[in-house]
Amino acid sequence: MKKTLFALIASASLMLAGAANAGIVGFEDVATDGDFAGLADLNPYAGLTFSDDWYAGDTGIDGYGNGAHGGTHFAVNGFGSDGATIGSATPFNFAGAWFAAPMGAADKASWIAISAYDALNHLIGTTGPVAIGSSYTWAAAAFDNVSSLTITRDTGWFVMDDFTTAASVPPSGTVPEPASPLVLGLGAFALILGRARRRKAPGAAA
Repeated sequence: MKKTLFALIASASLMLAGAANAGIVGFEDVATDGDFAGLADLNPYAGLTFSDDWYAGDTGIDGYGNGAHGGTHFAVNGFGSDGATIGSATPFNFAGAWFAAPMGAADKASWIAISAYDALNHLIGTTGPVAIGSSYTWAAAAFDNVSSLTITRDTGWFVMDDFTTAASVPPSGTVPEPASPLVLGLGAFALILGRARRRKAPGAAA
């Protein structure tokens, strides 16, 4: 009985740990001061490795007033980059990110596409082209065990914000997946504990 209870507690702890490792990268802590800052200079940033094509900016930069989906900061691709990448030494599950075209850019992207690769550089999947404009658009991905992402576009600049791992609350506000197995595990724990107490009670049925 004790072994079963310990196993259930361990499983619940692991599920909680998985949820805790998820998150949203919003670039708010990058020092920009009204200018662009190279994200590669901060690697690893938020547990991720950004290629030299990535910069962080803030809404105080001329022409980038629409650059942030949340807060005041965002990431932007370097001009001429046909495939900005984001990697990690530890595989992660990727839910998606928010994308837009900066209002003040002379040459701006009209679509982006996200491709995910595993540790052996095998393609996991791709979103295909996702149309973007001056208002932010959510690019849903739902890729598991990702080691690197490549983000391509048709031309020019795009901005990205709220880079989201899979266990975070999706944009719709629905309950994240880890909640369901956790509730089931705790429910099973309560049932077993209650059954054990009934067996110990005087006159309990066998």
